[in-house]
Amino acid sequence: MWKTIAIAGATAAVIGGAGTAALAASGTPTPTASVPPSSSASLNPGAGSATDTGRTQARKRMAVGRLRGAVHASWVSQDKKTGTFTTHEAIRGQVTAVSATSITVRAADSVTRTYVLNASTKVHSRATKAAASISDVKAGDRVLVAGTGTTTLTAVRVVETQKQ
Repeated sequence: MWKTIAIAGATAAVIGGAGTAALAASGTPTPTASVPPSSSASLNPGAGSATDTGRTQARKRMAVGRLRGAVHASWVSQDKKTGTFTTHEAIRGQVTAVSATSITVRAADSVTRTYVLNASTKVHSRATKAAASISDVKAGDRVLVAGTGTTTLTAVRVVETQKQ
């Protein structure tokens, strides 16, 4: 379950700017403001909540802003039930090669990643806002690919963000 949440969060962060989801999926605790017991807010529990919410929202907006500019990322998550670790990879860039079994993407900083495609790989088009097929993706298209693996990367999701 955490694997799915982490990948979905990363996809949302890079494409739609939902960096909060990626932050939550990565297991990083969201910092919250605390009010010292000596302050007057401790006498009135509702007094600090608006400020705390404002600070938390500001931190989330900052995280989203940082993640919007990401061109590629790698992170590790741990399944709390089994204790196993999963390495996740994501890249946003231009397709340099695509076939029924693999996709190669070059990011803006010239980093290139090749992902294996399988029956579990989901393909989505932002232009049609619907599911798509890997045959719809062509060299030159702009995409986001999120997957798992260390030496061999397997694509979990391919999102076509812009046609050539």
